[in-house]
Amino acid sequence: MAKIDFNKIPKFSQLPIKPGAPADSNWGVFGDDDEVGCVNFLTPEGIVEAAKLVRNGKVFRLDTPINYAQPPLFNREPVHHTKKSFESYGLLGFDDVLDSYNTQEGSQWDGLGHVGNLRAQAYYNGVKNNEIQGSNKLGIHNWADRFVGRGVLIDAFRYRADKGRPVNPLSDEKYSLNDLQDALKEQKTELKPGSILLVRTGWMHAYLASTAAAKTAMAPMDKLKACGIDDSREMVAWMWDHRVAAIGTDCPAVEPWPWDFKDDGALHYRTLSLLGLPLGEQFVLDKLADDCAADGRWEFMMVSVPLHLRGGIASPPNAVAIK
Repeated sequence: MAKIDFNKIPKFSQLPIKPGAPADSNWGVFGDDDEVGCVNFLTPEGIVEAAKLVRNGKVFRLDTPINYAQPPLFNREPVHHTKKSFESYGLLGFDDVLDSYNTQEGSQWDGLGHVGNLRAQAYYNGVKNNEIQGSNKLGIHNWADRFVGRGVLIDAFRYRADKGRPVNPLSDEKYSLNDLQDALKEQKTELKPGSILLVRTGWMHAYLASTAAAKTAMAPMDKLKACGIDDSREMVAWMWDHRVAAIGTDCPAVEPWPWDFKDDGALHYRTLSLLGLPLGEQFVLDKLADDCAADGRWEFMMVSVPLHLRGGIASPPNAVAIK
């Protein structure tokens, strides 16, 4: 883990720094061979500072249970869980076997090999499609021991409701950059370099409260509607200039769903392929948000240990917030 001089990182307005790189990309900022992107902002010094935020030993799990969505979203297959008996060996016990397990069926980090930039026909830092398919390039394993730092929760859902402008999470409404900035100000919280940003949109709470029939209706990719944060250039500039290490939300796509796969301005393209900024989806944030509102502290130590899957495209976050 190399030492990062935050003062020497170019501003968003100075990007790109590498000749031939796409507009608004940070390719080359961390070196031509870098495979972790904004995770570089998580430093040993930041981990030490994050540990100082632990005061009462409260732990909040941020992952959904496997198979929480019934049926799974985006037409994904359900996970089949079999308990394999040791009886044939003359032993008393079981193993777990998970069939059809999609690493994005619930809470997830989208890895940098998840989507590439259509115009450049490349992934983060110029990696080509055949390198993703035929090697471990940009694999999720690169983050397996690095995702520890200061977490910051922005409760945008609570903020908008308190201001008399509630969002319908089960629609494709957007939270603007002003919404996030104003909520931070209301929470008296500063977005310091190297923060793992979590945004509560209210989608997870609304989904879990829905009827079985409503969940079935939402499952197909072309039927789902979900709120999210604005996909604007100003939004990603704000995150880059604040040296955000990753952003996780409690909605299915971070940006509102549906989004246009052919639109170069979609948030997935602006973040994953241009900035190497990890996106976290379907996080569980309600209990953490309630605790933050109760004690007025919206920052905490966050630990996430993605699957050690070489070349993996995505992973459940296996994440906890510790206060």
